[in-house]
Amino acid sequence: MDITTLAVGLALGLTLGLAYAFHLRAAADSAHVALAQSEGRLQQLEQHNRDLAAAAQRQQSLDDLLRPMAEGLSSVTRAAQEADRRRVEAETRIQTEIENIKTSNEYLGSATRQLVAAMSRGQSRGQWGEMQLEQLLSHAGLVEGVHFRRQDTRGGNENALRPDLVVLMPGGGEVLVDAKFPWDAFFEAMGSDDQAVRLPLLQKHSRDLAARVNELARKDYAASSAITPDFVILFLPLEPLLSTALDQDGLLLEKAFSKRVIPATPTTMVGLLRTIGFAWNRHDLAVNAEEIRNLSREMLARLGIMVGHLNDTGDQLRRAVDSYNRLVGSFDSRVVSQARRIAELGVPGAADLSLRAGIDEQPRSVRTEAIES
Repeated sequence: MDITTLAVGLALGLTLGLAYAFHLRAAADSAHVALAQSEGRLQQLEQHNRDLAAAAQRQQSLDDLLRPMAEGLSSVTRAAQEADRRRVEAETRIQTEIENIKTSNEYLGSATRQLVAAMSRGQSRGQWGEMQLEQLLSHAGLVEGVHFRRQDTRGGNENALRPDLVVLMPGGGEVLVDAKFPWDAFFEAMGSDDQAVRLPLLQKHSRDLAARVNELARKDYAASSAITPDFVILFLPLEPLLSTALDQDGLLLEKAFSKRVIPATPTTMVGLLRTIGFAWNRHDLAVNAEEIRNLSREMLARLGIMVGHLNDTGDQLRRAVDSYNRLVGSFDSRVVSQARRIAELGVPGAADLSLRAGIDEQPRSVRTEAIES
């Protein structure tokens, strides 16, 4: 009984021990598996950390690489913004200039229409030519009323002539200038780009200029004054007024010269006026020189009279000094000596009768050698 119980106990203990051993083995295996899994996860975490560090390092390197590009892009952005600002300002200025040009064009168009309307009348053309002449006269230094006259009427009531300008010359001569010129055909030709339209208008302008030359020749300005040269100047205030006419008629100048009419543009006119101005300057210098010579002659005559007065005064001073010296000598020898003797005798109240020395200096003579020579 006891053996059986013992055997049963042993068997039960062995069974329980084996079971516990198996349980411990299973637990150990589980622990080994969990430890292996933990080590694997730890290695994964470490690798992940290494990967993160490498990624961070790559990001830093990338940032370092991209930083200059970012700064460059920032500079480009600022430059683009500045350029856009300047573009807006430039567009504003351009718009303002466009408006100003538009306004100027409108004013120019209005002024052109007024000019065309004014130029359609011969009197207005003459006035405009006179204004151009006034500028040339001013450049030449000529003064109205002294060197030239405007609208100077001459001749009788029936055949009265009135040149636009009379330029006076030194010595009494005068040059007559007419400032009315043909315009209509020339202006229409300059406004056309069609050669078929332009050429006939220029030919008409040449004929109009020749007709104006003939008209001035018939007026015979030179016969109105004995001191006028035998020609009259037809002033053309624009160079093309003559050059375009000469292109159509090369003999136009020769024909005008033969009729004692001289067509003159601003270039030739200013040369003529400056020559007259130079002649006036030389004339004024000659007149001034003559006046200076007359004044000098009068001045020398006055100096001669004054020198005579000075000499007379000097002679009188010399005579006065001689008289004074003789008086002093006589007083000293005749009066003072007697007074000293009276004082030596003890007469009371004797005064001091001492005299100053006589005057030895003489008046200076006036030197007239330089004047007389």
